[in-house]
Amino acid sequence: MTDHVAAFRRERDAVLDFCAQLTPQEWVAPSRAAGWRVRDVIAHLGSECHLNLTPDVIKVVRSRDVERLNDDFVAQRADWEIDRVVGELAAWSSRVATVARTTRQWPLGAIRIPIGELGSHPLRLLPSILTFDFHTHLRHDIAPALGKEIPATDADRMSSVVEWMLALLANFGASDRIWLDQPIGLRLAGTGGGTWRLEPVGRGRLRVVAGSHAGTAAQITSAALDFPSWATTRTPWRSQVTITGDAELAERFLDSTNLI
Repeated sequence: MTDHVAAFRRERDAVLDFCAQLTPQEWVAPSRAAGWRVRDVIAHLGSECHLNLTPDVIKVVRSRDVERLNDDFVAQRADWEIDRVVGELAAWSSRVATVARTTRQWPLGAIRIPIGELGSHPLRLLPSILTFDFHTHLRHDIAPALGKEIPATDADRMSSVVEWMLALLANFGASDRIWLDQPIGLRLAGTGGGTWRLEPVGRGRLRVVAGSHAGTAAQITSAALDFPSWATTRTPWRSQVTITGDAELAERFLDSTNLI
């Protein structure tokens, strides 16, 4: 089984290794995250780890706009020295990784925590949430913006990324797919991938069942490595997805998908 905490630690190390190679000019270059410089993206990751272990986490629980809250935390760090930005990331990501080991354990891991408009999720997902954020910002917002080689990943890290994305898909954006009344199959090929059945359970919410496409009206196939890019609308899904079955149904579903 995937060790999601160890996966997060490896992703953390990948981000810190990448940071160690950046020039002063690269730190202040625009990233592909709208409105954020490279240093702002790193500040976001550091603040995210920090807030999980301080009373600031209550702001996330009560938020109705997580992205705006993230902007606020980044703005607080806009004038920090780079060493301080990286230092916060290094220190608090290490601490949250230690704590995350406990959050994967039952019964603590089963406690559901509200995350603003993203819905309520079991605490055990914490390391996967962080791995997703680190992975996606490094590989899709920072490295390509600087014209640098995309860092390699591995099956456990991708499994963690996919775990959180499927949990988010089940609830977030439900109001945009209340029309969905037939199950859809999702196959993610390659590293960290698998097959899932997305079953509508009412009000646009989904039940995610691993292992089969059986009985689905449409089937969506993509590389697992591409899933974070098109499912967050960083790139168009049409260039990275193939569809079989009811194409109209699948296309409408894909058009309604925008994870954050």
